[in-house]
Amino acid sequence: MSLFSKFKKEKPTADWSQAHAAEPKFYRGPDGAPFGAIALTEGTETILPTAPQTKYAVDGSPVADWRMVLVSTTKDSILGDCEYFSALKKLEPYILDSKDGSIFIKGLSLSQLESIVG
Repeated sequence: MSLFSKFKKEKPTADWSQAHAAEPKFYRGPDGAPFGAIALTEGTETILPTAPQTKYAVDGSPVADWRMVLVSTTKDSILGDCEYFSALKKLEPYILDSKDGSIFIKGLSLSQLESIVG
C-alpha cells in the first residue's frame, strides 16, 4: 500500500447481479408518435440504459422521446414522470457504477425520488 492509497477513498465494488434491470414500456403520444418510459422504483437498486434511443426501437424505427416514471412504494403510487435525460443528470450523485452503456443506481429514498421529479 502506498502513502497516497491511504487517502484515496476506494469505491466498493458494485454488485450488479442483484439489481433490477429496467426495461422500457412503449406508448403513443397524442400525435401518435411512440415514446419510451422507464420506471425507477423507491428502494430498488436499478440498472438504467444511458442511451435507450440507440438500444430500442418500435416497428423498426428508433424512439426519440424518453420519459422516466418515478414509483413510490411508501405511497404505493406513481410520483410523476420527467424527461429521461434530465432525470439521468439528477441521478448522477446516486450512481454506484457504470459500464457498457448502463448505469447502476443505488436504491433511493422517497425524498430522493421526489427531488428527481421536482
